[in-house]
Amino acid sequence: MSHNSQQNTDARRLTEFLLADIVQISADAIICIDADQRVTLFNEGAERIFGWTKAEIIGQPLDVLLPERVRAVHAKHVERFGRATEPARKMGERSEISGIRKNGQEFPAEAAISKVKMGDSVVYSVVLRDITEQVELHRRLQRAVAARDETVGMVAHDLRNPVSAVMMLSHALLGSDAALDTESREHVSLIGDAARQMDHLIRDLLDITRAEMGRLVVSPQPMTTIALLEGALGTLRPLVEGAGLTLVEDVPAVLPKVNADPERIGQVLSNLVGNAIKFTANGGRIAVGAAAHGDEVVISVSDTGTGIGPEHLANIFDRYWQGSSSVIRSRGAGLGLPIARGIVIAHGGRMWAESKLGEGSTFHFSLPVAE
Repeated sequence: MSHNSQQNTDARRLTEFLLADIVQISADAIICIDADQRVTLFNEGAERIFGWTKAEIIGQPLDVLLPERVRAVHAKHVERFGRATEPARKMGERSEISGIRKNGQEFPAEAAISKVKMGDSVVYSVVLRDITEQVELHRRLQRAVAARDETVGMVAHDLRNPVSAVMMLSHALLGSDAALDTESREHVSLIGDAARQMDHLIRDLLDITRAEMGRLVVSPQPMTTIALLEGALGTLRPLVEGAGLTLVEDVPAVLPKVNADPERIGQVLSNLVGNAIKFTANGGRIAVGAAAHGDEVVISVSDTGTGIGPEHLANIFDRYWQGSSSVIRSRGAGLGLPIARGIVIAHGGRMWAESKLGEGSTFHFSLPVAE
């Protein structure tokens, strides 16, 4: 044997030894099975996870490691994978699976599988990860979020009564014949404004909690799209023009009727147009349009404002999400957009956005056509 051949042989053996060590010390379970789905390799990670030793499991059917209720289905999955052209399936490509330990305890897992064909036979390699801790952490987080939302909802509901009382009393004082000097009247007016802002925040907290629990109440009724938009834009037009912007309406005269709650859709449009005003410089334009698409009508609000970067666009409907820039933080940190989307979803519609930095944004939402 030549010197180079000996070096290649030694290097190959070293690689094999290293791979064998990696397989054995891996924290994940690494299992090989043959074409009959019997175990041919069982590393130390598999021993720790399943509780079986190599001596006990080698040669046993893979079924031993699976709950009885999934064995038949799993065997068919492996058979189909053996006939497929793909060489491997990664973790996360399959839904969560279950394993069973020697003591009979089931546990959630993620698994990746690959295959190597050797002549007429095939060898499957499975890398399995016990995700019991991650699943339990996720469940605790869900319970914590549910408890938080329930508390926020209760507190917000209870706060409405005293805040409403402050609003009514301030309004009554300003409308009465009470001898208030100019400074006192200004103070009472500020108190009323602050109470109205608090009431708006409280309603937002209640709405977002109900929306995420699927309990946001809407009362849709058949109505024309033009009537729906005119009713909402009538109050928004002075705000747009007062900000030095032009409001353009592009609504065809003939559109199907939609099922809509005018008050709630007015809330959606108020949020979208309000955002457009906030991020569009003086002299800019805001356009509201509508078009029929199959069994829905799509309403759009466009602006010529600052726009949103593509890295932020996917997050703007997340509750309390904040981007890296002050512009994105102002647009996405509040509850307006997630509430607006919740209202649209409660109508059976959908909401999405398109934007380019420096060119503006367009928000679309759909409403079902009235039958």
